[in-house]
Amino acid sequence: MKDKPYSGENYFGPYYLYSMSHDGVEKAFFTSPDLHQKIAEAGLKTGDEFKISKAFVQNGKKITAKVTFDVVAKATAAALQTPEISSEVPDDGFRDVMERSLKDAIEATKAVNTVQSSVDDIREIALTIFIQRARS
Repeated sequence: MKDKPYSGENYFGPYYLYSMSHDGVEKAFFTSPDLHQKIAEAGLKTGDEFKISKAFVQNGKKITAKVTFDVVAKATAAALQTPEISSEVPDDGFRDVMERSLKDAIEATKAVNTVQSSVDDIREIALTIFIQRARS
């Protein structure tokens, strides 16, 4: 969850749009003003987890929705630190395949000297050759 939502007002009234991650997928989440107030009162920040439940309650003939909000976990400072990214690139062999594909594309365009080839043409040919080689 981001620290602060995008907020504004439209025909239906105020809105609060939070950006959050659910099951590893980035999602947009609109809250009601009441739920936004509960999130603000809980002091939630990036990395904190919460749970929202909706239950239907019958009061006489009228059925209403009751929304409950619970804080599951507050993120620690250590969990929010950005992990170090290694500058070392593993050798998977694709670089060599790409270089050979690019050289072959240049040679192929030189062999057909009656047609002028642009850099984009060479790039597209090299990419096509690379894809075919990478599949095999």
